Amino acid sequence: MATGLFSGSSAKKRLVDAPIEDQISEIRDEIASLAKLLSQRGAEASKDVRAKAAEATKDVRAKAHDARDQAEAGLHDLIENGEALFAELRGHYAATEKQVRHTVRKHPVATLGAAAALGLLVAALIRR
Repeated sequence: MATGLFSGSSAKKRLVDAPIEDQISEIRDEIASLAKLLSQRGAEASKDVRAKAAEATKDVRAKAHDARDQAEAGLHDLIENGEALFAELRGHYAATEKQVRHTVRKHPVATLGAAAALGLLVAALIRR
């Protein structure tokens, strides 16, 4: 059973009857005991905080790694889609080029007239 300052009424009676030096000594012992207890609790809390911080750091690193993997996968998909779109555009351009060549060969006079009309239109717009 503790015989300190915070122990109960019997300790208070004993402190009143004891000489002042003994009371001061007992109070010092109680303060030292309280400081030791606070130090132990502080050390335990510090360990808990460090453990939780380490765990949180692991979680953040795992999430960052997952986000990076998802970004890389998305980038690869984007590159593949871009290459497919570029190939498709190249095919459309080639087909349009063939069609224009065919039309020019089939109707050379109409093509020259259309080109002249377009030239006159551009010249009229530039003059303004």
